[in-house]
Amino acid sequence: MKKRWLWLIAIVLALVAFPPQWYPLPVRIQLTAWFGASDYRPLPSSREMPAVDPEPFCPEDASGWRKAQTIEGVKVSASASCVADNPYAVAAFVKGTNNVNQQTLLASELTADAVEKGRDLDGDGDPDEIHIRLEVTELNGGSPVSPKPVTQYDIAPGIQPGLWVFAPKFVGMAVENFESQRARASLRLPSPAIRIEQGDQVRITLENSHYMPHTIHLHGADHGFVDVSGEGNDGVPITSEVPVMPGFSRTYELTPRHAGTMFYHCHVQPHVHVMMGLQGLFVIEENKPNNWLQTMNVGAGLVRAPSKSLLKQYDREYDLHYQDLDKELGRRIRENNDPRLITRSMHRDYDITDATPDFFTLNGRSFPYTFRESLLVGKDDERIKLRVVNGGMKGIALHTHGHKFTVTHKDGAALPRGSVVPQDVVWVATSQRVDLSLTLHNDGLHAYGQGIWPFHDHQYQGITNDGIGPGGNLSAIVYAEFVDENGWPRTQGVSWDNYFTQEYYRKEVPIWQAYAPGLFGDTRADWWMVTRLIALVMAAGLMIGLVLAQLRRRR
Repeated sequence: MKKRWLWLIAIVLALVAFPPQWYPLPVRIQLTAWFGASDYRPLPSSREMPAVDPEPFCPEDASGWRKAQTIEGVKVSASASCVADNPYAVAAFVKGTNNVNQQTLLASELTADAVEKGRDLDGDGDPDEIHIRLEVTELNGGSPVSPKPVTQYDIAPGIQPGLWVFAPKFVGMAVENFESQRARASLRLPSPAIRIEQGDQVRITLENSHYMPHTIHLHGADHGFVDVSGEGNDGVPITSEVPVMPGFSRTYELTPRHAGTMFYHCHVQPHVHVMMGLQGLFVIEENKPNNWLQTMNVGAGLVRAPSKSLLKQYDREYDLHYQDLDKELGRRIRENNDPRLITRSMHRDYDITDATPDFFTLNGRSFPYTFRESLLVGKDDERIKLRVVNGGMKGIALHTHGHKFTVTHKDGAALPRGSVVPQDVVWVATSQRVDLSLTLHNDGLHAYGQGIWPFHDHQYQGITNDGIGPGGNLSAIVYAEFVDENGWPRTQGVSWDNYFTQEYYRKEVPIWQAYAPGLFGDTRADWWMVTRLIALVMAAGLMIGLVLAQLRRRR
């Protein structure tokens, strides 16, 4: 009699342990008839997550930088994206900072010698003597007087990796104002794209304002091994020259014979210095009459004053600079501000062979900030020129949704016409450049029609911020009809509120909160499940004990 009760208890515990949906259908039907439900308990209620407080998607354009305008006779095109470059700096880069009036120079925030333009040597209507001056700036570095990074620059909400950049010569402070530690708008990653013309006599002076030695290597650009005075001109310390020490300067010279999309970067300890951000696009355009160039493009990619020769073939032009960043490298400039300790940490303790990229940027930002300023905005049937460089340590598989492009040039050299075919993925190796022609013609091949079409690295690391997605170099081809008056794309998917919070990328917001608020939001302990597990263990123990007792009796 006692054993029968034990078997009965074991069966009841088993019924409790296993959820009713596992019972045979007749049993489930009977339970429903008896208890008026298909389960022993109601579904758990979702717990409401705290309301998020996102930052503004589009900061206010208080200075009116987005609008089209003519400054000093330079036509500066409108910027459809909600964050735009300084149009006065654009005009100064075209005319030369030595050739604009005082009002324009002050509004550009540049020094009078940042980009000097001289004589028209070949009589074709544009200057052929170009002198560019660059400095070296640290972003998100450490300070003994503040626990926060100084000269703060965010690549995404709350993400501030340590960086070094080449920068034009600016007037005044590196930060917004006396009360702010944030970098001024024009001081940013990536280092500026530089544009010159084939045959120009170009001088680039590196004024080393940093605490470490640096050089400039003109990667892919036609230049002599030594300059006219016999000094090193290739930027490589082990073969060409002694690095430019802090507080000193050196001028690099070139008169390029070949046009194309090139690259420039520091060549001192390049496994560290280049990966910290000392790199930029270097564009050499064909020599054409009256071909005034925007000598520097600081910021988000759109060339707001494209050359006349380019506008004969394309409707607009974008510079796309991809980088990846290792947070283990960048954090080292925040741990100390003693150059000796930083040098030892970065050049002896840091081992790039063990490195893993954590952040992936397009024109110095990661998603969602890429949607603020690095959208490719166009109209039906427009043709767009894209100059792409991969400055990261890993290759990228650049993919466009809704469009196929053609690769017209690689590493500054035109491809044979027979090899140019439409494609929607192109592999761009480390330090490689590709020129892409993107046609917004709705024929089902070149384009599928109007919309918001993402483009990104199709290696899935590349669309995360330190492993949290969406992030990284994700951006979009957006048709003008899908952009609102503030420059924000009219998306039709999930809410973006979470993406514009630091908490999302600190892993403090549940993933489904971004897609369906409340779904799976209840993270409290499921005591009913705990009860079932205990019942399962007890039932199994009773049944095994009873079976063993029966076997012993038979023996």
